[in-house]
Amino acid sequence: MIALSENEKDYSDYLQVVSNTLNILVLLSGFTFTGITILLSLFPVLDSLTVQFILFFLSSLFFLFMFLLTWLNAMLMRLCRNRPSVTREVAGFNRLTLLGYVLLQLAVVLMFLIWSLVYLSLASGVVLVLFVIAQIRGVKRMGRLRSNEGEDKK
Repeated sequence: MIALSENEKDYSDYLQVVSNTLNILVLLSGFTFTGITILLSLFPVLDSLTVQFILFFLSSLFFLFMFLLTWLNAMLMRLCRNRPSVTREVAGFNRLTLLGYVLLQLAVVLMFLIWSLVYLSLASGVVLVLFVIAQIRGVKRMGRLRSNEGEDKK
């Protein structure tokens, strides 16, 4: 058990709830990605507008889950009391993690291209770009808030 002074806030209960939410988002992202893959590989006619709408919906849902994962990770780092200083290694790891998230999302768009679903790929690509911009802005904003908190404590 960690003893906290009265000046410090205890976020341990909140961190447990958010950790559970993070696990749920990971699970939902995996199921959504798998659902897209199964639909692409097993559905006989992909030219149908209904099928493409469902694939677009699932890909947008996947992008949303990945955005929430990124945002939640950045938010959790703000709540940690004992954080390492941001070295080149830590910053590099954070950038590579974000890049991994973005490339996983890009894989969905590329899968649509493999099955010659060009318009679906373009529409999903536009949605992906919007989510990636939001992800990068959110992570940078959380970093600025974190650095401002450090200055306030001094």
